[in-house]
Amino acid sequence: MSLAHTKNTILIVDDIPEDIHMLMDILKDDYATIPATSGEIALEKAQQFPQPDLIILDIMMPGIDGYETCKRLKANLATCDIPIIFITSISESLGDTKAFNIGAADYVVKPFNPATVKARIKNQINLRETHLELQRLYEVALDANPITGLPGNNTIRQEIEKAITTQSKHFVVYADLDNFKTYNDKYGFVLGDEIIHFTASLLKEAIARDGNNNAFLGHIGGDDFVLLVPKNRLEQTVNFIIKKFDKQIPAFYSREDVAGKGFQTKNRQGEICTTPLLSISLGAVNIHWSEYKHYLEVNDACAQVKKKAKEIPGSSFFIDRRKK
Repeated sequence: MSLAHTKNTILIVDDIPEDIHMLMDILKDDYATIPATSGEIALEKAQQFPQPDLIILDIMMPGIDGYETCKRLKANLATCDIPIIFITSISESLGDTKAFNIGAADYVVKPFNPATVKARIKNQINLRETHLELQRLYEVALDANPITGLPGNNTIRQEIEKAITTQSKHFVVYADLDNFKTYNDKYGFVLGDEIIHFTASLLKEAIARDGNNNAFLGHIGGDDFVLLVPKNRLEQTVNFIIKKFDKQIPAFYSREDVAGKGFQTKNRQGEICTTPLLSISLGAVNIHWSEYKHYLEVNDACAQVKKKAKEIPGSSFFIDRRKK
């Protein structure tokens, strides 16, 4: 799920206010900027929300100079991954490797050339975003469900927490198959896995329709899936899932079971009963409208709406219309 794009944030650290204002003026159209007039202030602001995506740091400052500030930023787990571009002057020398050995990514020279400053910043921002995306993909791969390859529980939690934090207008939809265990008992786990693959493919198709780029799909495990669907796409997405699921699920049954709309089994009491064809239950929770603050609150609400949906015979959809 991709959320609305916002400007990258640059922390500018220099003890000369005129230099800070000059850099802020150069960057104002492309970036959000945060000023700091000392290394001590920079160390504090680098950890505040929103954290900077890059730091421009003057070398020559009273108190904690740029070198020491850089060392402390790189030694802190909360700030160590933020790229740092040093500010130097023509009279100062970066010919030695000290700046780069302590973690600097690049440098800009006073007096500032706007085009050069922008190019060096853009290069470091792009490198950082590429690194973060590769890291995210690696974590998703480690967390992926072994059957479907979809993001697992950790990634699902992160996506929901992100949606809560940004107050995005999304619904969390909990999808669950009805009568799946009984189907597995009769037809075996091989066909059961095919049902899971079919469901995953259907849900992927549903959230990808009509350029639905802000949706997310994860696989909790077994026959349980979680979707994040934009508010304005919820009804179309859910209707598509139910309609196509009910149309295609008979292909996974024998002709006799399709004709009988299910098959006979014994319940726990030993009584003969008819198990209907598989159906899908969908329960939706509005993150934004209900003002949830924590992932566990959303998780509990999803469990409740899924239970309500499963009480409705056949494929069904239940939406929580209560404010929290």
